[in-house]
Amino acid sequence: MNQISGSDQTIIRYLLNELSEEDQARFEEAYLSDGGLFEQVRALEEELIENYIKGDLSGRERRRFERHYLASDQRRARIEAARELVRLCLLKSSTKTATDNSIWGKFFSLLLHLRSLANWRPAQFFGVAAALLSLVVGGLVIELLRLRGQLAEVSEERAGIERLTEESERRLVHEREQLARERQQGVELREKLENLYMQLARLETAQAGSQAPKNQIVFLALTPGVRSIINSDRAVIYPNTSFVELRLELEERESTPPRSYRAVVKTVDGDREIWTQEGIKPRRRNSALYVIVRAPADRFKAAGAQDFMLTLDALIAGGKGYEELESYYFQVTASRR
Repeated sequence: MNQISGSDQTIIRYLLNELSEEDQARFEEAYLSDGGLFEQVRALEEELIENYIKGDLSGRERRRFERHYLASDQRRARIEAARELVRLCLLKSSTKTATDNSIWGKFFSLLLHLRSLANWRPAQFFGVAAALLSLVVGGLVIELLRLRGQLAEVSEERAGIERLTEESERRLVHEREQLARERQQGVELREKLENLYMQLARLETAQAGSQAPKNQIVFLALTPGVRSIINSDRAVIYPNTSFVELRLELEERESTPPRSYRAVVKTVDGDREIWTQEGIKPRRRNSALYVIVRAPADRFKAAGAQDFMLTLDALIAGGKGYEELESYYFQVTASRR
């Protein structure tokens, strides 16, 4: 294929289903609301199909194209329709060339015969010329009628292919609209589930703050982005509490394999480290990505403070160190009941 821009590369990756699910959704929302981008996507798709049919794709591009487009009956039907249209265009071009050659051949043949008769007597010349002219005219009329019939057949076939192409395009637009609706419904459902999960987490936190837990563990869900201890999450520990379990919500920044994490808990006042936990693996529930940190409750009691900060670090590739990802502020208070 010809050199293409970065934006065209993104469109081609979308057409070949090579974008991540999140990028695929964002791109579809963009081109469904942008008429210019929608036309650009259609034009690039037609060019991609045409290059595949003509054999202009490289080996790697052809394998990418076939892996996605030959996996669907509807996309295969579009390829066959485009292939038939290209065949008819080539047939029409070759038929026109053959017709022109035939007419010019007859014309030059007539000129040669007339030149050879230049030395004949006038009566003989005009008689033979009239006979030859009648033959040529008759042949041209027959040839013209035959070509006209062929042209009518080609036009009918082309009209049928155009109808098939229009039907495929209408079906494609309908499928894309349906896909957009389904994705929107999925986004709404995911938001509802996340809201429900947050409500459950708050309910668990409220219950943990109002009464001593039976299993001797206090649960606290932390969210990233809280830069101050004001209005931070709060947990209450009791005399029989053994552990404080912190659930840290993560932001998915990339599609790389999950890494190992380290959590460091410090007091906000004095920056004293009270607990460190390494080798933490991420977990997933529905669309939420999180990690669990369990710290002994006596570490918080012995700290003599209520305001704490948890720093979450990710293990660098190769295991040669950590890089800081996020900080979480929270409060832990002790109850004497």
